[in-house]
Amino acid sequence: MSTTNPASGLSRMPAPFLVLTAVVSVQYGAALARDLFPIIGAGGAVFLRILVAVLCLSAIFRPNIIALYRQHFRIMVLFGICIACSTLFFSLAVQRIPLGIAVAIEFIGPLVVAVRNSRTWLDRMWIGIAALSIALLIPDIGVYLDIWGVAAALVAALFWGMYIVTSPRVAKVASAYDGLIGGLIVALVIMSFPGILQGGWQLLSPNILWHGFLMAIAAAIIPFTFEYNALQRMPARTYGVLVCSEPVVGAIIGWLVLHESLNTNAIIAIIGITIASLGSTLTNQEESHV
Repeated sequence: MSTTNPASGLSRMPAPFLVLTAVVSVQYGAALARDLFPIIGAGGAVFLRILVAVLCLSAIFRPNIIALYRQHFRIMVLFGICIACSTLFFSLAVQRIPLGIAVAIEFIGPLVVAVRNSRTWLDRMWIGIAALSIALLIPDIGVYLDIWGVAAALVAALFWGMYIVTSPRVAKVASAYDGLIGGLIVALVIMSFPGILQGGWQLLSPNILWHGFLMAIAAAIIPFTFEYNALQRMPARTYGVLVCSEPVVGAIIGWLVLHESLNTNAIIAIIGITIASLGSTLTNQEESHV
């Protein structure tokens, strides 16, 4: 679909490049958020991220969402809840456990959604590989891995799965970016209280605002705009294959930026969940993306 907004220049770039750039960017944004947690908390960091995303995306795409709220209020609220909760609980997970592990556990949500209506032996195999991979982490919980961080990642997986199920319903009633921005505004309202409560006056600090702006660009603006543009020009299954690299990319970003080290069990678990997600994407008969 052609567009006259500034993001249309992305159409000259290869679609796979845009998706892989978005994958790296969102993990780098998550790493940047780690520096904000001790100062404004996970709630404050998520509030800043969504606030900047709403302001920037609204300025770029000029959405018309008043009628959308009037006609489809319930689905938009549900969509916003999914965005707010998946982002918040993932941030809580990253605050306590290595980035790569948090991403790998969160991928359980899309994996379950991908195979929820299928009963083939291949689907059972992918779920089995994912389950065995998670089981490898169990001995480390409470020792190497914080139990609350693992729990937060599992809750994030639940809401990410709900986000994926809800997104097509929003796409049917909203045009272009209107649905996404409408959901982000609901998420911003939800996160306002915990975000301001945790962040306090520090949210107005120039340094925090600048750091939050960079985090939001990396974790929200680039992924949203790049992936949206790429999906107009590539098969959903190809998109799904590329996105399955996120757990490995998260582990690499965590090692390079956050200096996180992973033991053998954690590395095998990340690889196992990546293989399960990739396999599910390649063998799933539905043309859907995660």
